[in-house]
Amino acid sequence: MTEPLRSSTTKSGYVLPAIWSFPPFFTLQPNPSTQAHQIALWSELILGWAKHDRVFSVNVDSPEPGEVFSNAKIQRRLLPPALRQVLAHMAEQGTVVAETKGGSTYLLYWRKPEEWGQVIHDWVTDSGQTGSIMTFYEITDGDLSYSTEFIGLPASLLRRSLETLVKKGKAQLIRSGDGEGDGVRFL
Repeated sequence: MTEPLRSSTTKSGYVLPAIWSFPPFFTLQPNPSTQAHQIALWSELILGWAKHDRVFSVNVDSPEPGEVFSNAKIQRRLLPPALRQVLAHMAEQGTVVAETKGGSTYLLYWRKPEEWGQVIHDWVTDSGQTGSIMTFYEITDGDLSYSTEFIGLPASLLRRSLETLVKKGKAQLIRSGDGEGDGVRFL
C-alpha cells in the first residue's frame, strides 16, 4: 500500500503542495498535456515560494537554486534542463525574465515591475517625498525603507520598476558615471 501524498513545509514555513512529494513531479513528463499541467504547477509553486520567502531571483546553474527544487525525503530534484524549461514557460507568461541575455539567473516576478513601481510611488507620495531625489540604495536599503515591502529589492528589478514610473511621467532616472550611485527624481 502506498502512502498518500501530503503537503510539506519549507524551513521558512511555506506550505508546499502535496504534488511536491510525488517523485514524477521532478521529471518533466513526455506527454504534452501532462507536461503543460506540470509546468503550470511548477510555475505556481515557484512564484508562491518566492513571494513567501521574498526570493527575487533563481540561478539555474547554482548547485542549490532554492529549497523547493529538491526533495530529500523522496531523493528527487528538478534538474537544470527541466528548470530552464519551466523558467522559459514562465518568461512567456511574463512572470520571470532573464537578468542578462543568455544568462542563468532569472528575476522572479511574483510582483511585476509595474506593481513594484506603483508600490514605490505610493510610498513616496504617502511619505511626502514627491519632488525628492533618492539613490537606489536609499530606496531599497535606506533607513526610510526599513519597513517597506520593497526593502532589499535587487537593483535590476528596482530599475525596471522605476522605468515603469518614467513611462508614466512620475519619475526621472538619474544615472551616475559608474552605475553605483544611480538615483531617481520623483515627480
